[in-house]
Amino acid sequence: MKKITSLSLAFSFLIMSYTGLILYIVPQGKIAYWADWHLLGLSKTQYGDLHITSMVTMLFFASFHIYYNWKPLINYMKDTSKKISFTKKEFLIAFGLNAVFVLSTLYMIQPVKSILDLENSIKDYWAKEYGEPPYGHAEESKLSVICSKQGIDLDEAKENLKAENIIFDGNERITDIAKKNKTTPSEIYKIINPHAKKMKKDDETPSNLGRKTLQELSDMGKIDLDRALKYIKKKGVDTTADTRVKHIADELDTTPRQLYKSIK
Repeated sequence: MKKITSLSLAFSFLIMSYTGLILYIVPQGKIAYWADWHLLGLSKTQYGDLHITSMVTMLFFASFHIYYNWKPLINYMKDTSKKISFTKKEFLIAFGLNAVFVLSTLYMIQPVKSILDLENSIKDYWAKEYGEPPYGHAEESKLSVICSKQGIDLDEAKENLKAENIIFDGNERITDIAKKNKTTPSEIYKIINPHAKKMKKDDETPSNLGRKTLQELSDMGKIDLDRALKYIKKKGVDTTADTRVKHIADELDTTPRQLYKSIK
């Protein structure tokens, strides 16, 4: 059983590490669904599910691992008098290392901040590469609904689809039409709305936008702080100048870039 526990722990650790790395670089949820993003045949949702189940597996076998290695673990914490000591050098170093990463994450301290900023930059790249949906979960909308919401003539949209030999039913969702024709919701949208352009990053858009606060954007001369706060409050979200753009965007069910364009 000890061998099974060790091997299972190792396998679940590798799977969780791999899926964690993938989730670090995947596009933001809305963009992943809009572009039907896959890597090695798996979607963002599937990678997320695998990450969770491998974590549960790892925790399960980690408990057995601790059980089988309880005595050595306790010995690591014993001093020369054979008593458990929380001031032993090894314990303090291990605890300190973990505390540093936790606090650095919570307070955005380097070098952890750079790691998180890189993640945000990668997601910005995907947004530039694939473009963003016109609204949240637009891929789940029926053809008639998305046309209505975006002011697109339904009959003209259908003609455009037929001209591109797209097989569809007027009652289908955009994602279903895309799957049937082996393409993505974003490509279907470009066909029904020829004026839709692939979103491109504004040269004036600050880097690592999601990590910046409203105050930082104001100090950079990018936004009018008072006007931005009034706009966000009008949308029903209580915020302050020190709130990060990503947090506000999440509350408003939008992206940092879309929020920035609105408050700019």
